[in-house]
Amino acid sequence: MFDKWQRRETLDEEWKKRFLIGKILLILILGILWLRLFYLQVIKHSYYLNKAKARSVVSYVIKAPRGEILTADGVVVATNRATFQLYIDLENLVNEENTLKKLSLILREDYGSLKERFYLAKKLSFGRILLKRNLTWDEVARILVRQYYLPGVIVEVETERFYPYGESYFHLLGYVARINREEYEAFKNYGYSSEDFIGKKGIEKIYEKFLKGVNGRLEIERDAYGRLGKVVGKIYPKAGEDLILTVRHDLQMRAYELLKDKRGAIVALDPKDGALLALVSMPSIDPSKFIVGFESEEWNRYVNDPARPLLNKAIQAYPPGSTFKPITALAGLEAGIVKGPNWSVFCPGYFNFGSHTFRCWEKKGHGSVGLTKAIALSCDVYFYTIGSRIDIDFLAKVARKFGLGEPTGLGFPDEKTGLVPDSAWKQKKFKSSWYQGETINIAIGQGYLLTTPLQMARAYMVFANGGNLYKAYVVREIRSKEGKILFKESPTLEKRVPIHRDYYNWILEGLRKVVEEGTGKAARVPGIIVWGKTGTAQVVSLKKKTKTTEHHAWFVSFAGNSTPEIVSAVLVEHGGSGGAVAAPIAGELYRTFYKIPSSQKEIKILEERIEEVPQVYEAPEERPNVGNNTF
Repeated sequence: MFDKWQRRETLDEEWKKRFLIGKILLILILGILWLRLFYLQVIKHSYYLNKAKARSVVSYVIKAPRGEILTADGVVVATNRATFQLYIDLENLVNEENTLKKLSLILREDYGSLKERFYLAKKLSFGRILLKRNLTWDEVARILVRQYYLPGVIVEVETERFYPYGESYFHLLGYVARINREEYEAFKNYGYSSEDFIGKKGIEKIYEKFLKGVNGRLEIERDAYGRLGKVVGKIYPKAGEDLILTVRHDLQMRAYELLKDKRGAIVALDPKDGALLALVSMPSIDPSKFIVGFESEEWNRYVNDPARPLLNKAIQAYPPGSTFKPITALAGLEAGIVKGPNWSVFCPGYFNFGSHTFRCWEKKGHGSVGLTKAIALSCDVYFYTIGSRIDIDFLAKVARKFGLGEPTGLGFPDEKTGLVPDSAWKQKKFKSSWYQGETINIAIGQGYLLTTPLQMARAYMVFANGGNLYKAYVVREIRSKEGKILFKESPTLEKRVPIHRDYYNWILEGLRKVVEEGTGKAARVPGIIVWGKTGTAQVVSLKKKTKTTEHHAWFVSFAGNSTPEIVSAVLVEHGGSGGAVAAPIAGELYRTFYKIPSSQKEIKILEERIEEVPQVYEAPEERPNVGNNTF
């Protein structure tokens, strides 16, 4: 019995030892498993995470082609072209230095310059790095045959914005450039990617939402080494809509050629509805440069150029000079100061007001001049006289009826509103009362008065069509790629400017005589009638720290036969005389518009067809009080 109990005790001890050993082995196994798990989950976390990602499906944006921009006569002025672009995907780049060395050999570029470009792009980019644009077929082939050994290196076919007519359309179309970080954050929820190009200026910016299109997406398998495999999914992009402009291509190109070696602007409108026919500002820049990018030295040269090629001068404000005189004449008639076409002023070449003497541009004077002659010869003394007697607030009120001092409706964000000063403005600006001598300056388009070429073209539209002020517009239609019209612009009558028929006809007669026998004779065109007004605006220029007086040359006019069909404003900065410099430019523009033949025989036939000056405005029959007073 004792032996039996002793054997059982020995057996229990044996089982206890075995249980202890089993327990120790279990703890060791669990410890090893925990250590292995710690190694995988903590120590090798990044490695296996990247490896897991590498074996996933990657998604790439397929950029949508931008919509095209066409002129009214069907000429494509902004389109797209296919290009090969070289990208570096940093997420899949295995060996940065080794990859760059291989690419320098493949592209046959200096390794140092390639590396410098890479690090600069890496610093500025917030997506994939665009290392090189517009690869040649040879470069593409050399990369693709080695792409297996170049993880992270991607060649893509993309559509790139292309402007066939370069700088001639720059200030009208604007340009596109790579989206920056702030723009991306603002627009990423609207389908933009970090690699998109976005409209930055002009029509490209104003109509961005129509031109942009909808990006597509490509899903591709990727292995552990960052190499791309088969395509597993594809969403095709949708191209942007096309814009049909109101601009006539031949007129735009002619305006560009006429202003090519000058500084200034040309604007042409259709007086029947406010449609923009041409807009050129010089000097200009090829908009393609904003796509490929500027060298820092080149960009600084443009920014510091005193001719300001980046500035759209068609929508910048300048003193209008004598082109403002027809508005002064109308204000004088409506105020009862000018009592008819025979109300005359004697011009000795100067006008005394208080202790100040105002000079006429014609030093020897014009003698006795009435309304139409004063407009035709641009007699300063006649308009000084009106300015000495008219209230500035009334003159400003009449000027604003013509759209001066306000946006034109074209929609350019950087358009200036100009300035039509009055007594309240001066009190607010300078805390000072208005003086009548200041009105004398305003009456001839000088002083505080500022207008843009586009505003002046629109103001003369009112004279051209008999009292209708239309908003300016430049896009006539928006069409889908299938040709469906999505939007069609209708002319917008901003206001009706009531002008008495007699007042209107007297001023119109003066504007006609400007071209027939006055200061704008250089604008005459065989076969058509041109109404216009020259202007020579004084400006102060600083050259070599010395103040000098220079002159901007203006000519604002309209032309037609039975009715005016085109109105234009020509401004040449520091050009000198409006009659000598700006008027002939307008004449050449009208020759292009009407396709005037060069044959002298045909010109003579056309001249004989003009028998009388048309009256293009009908108004109530009541006549104003007219007299024969001389001031």
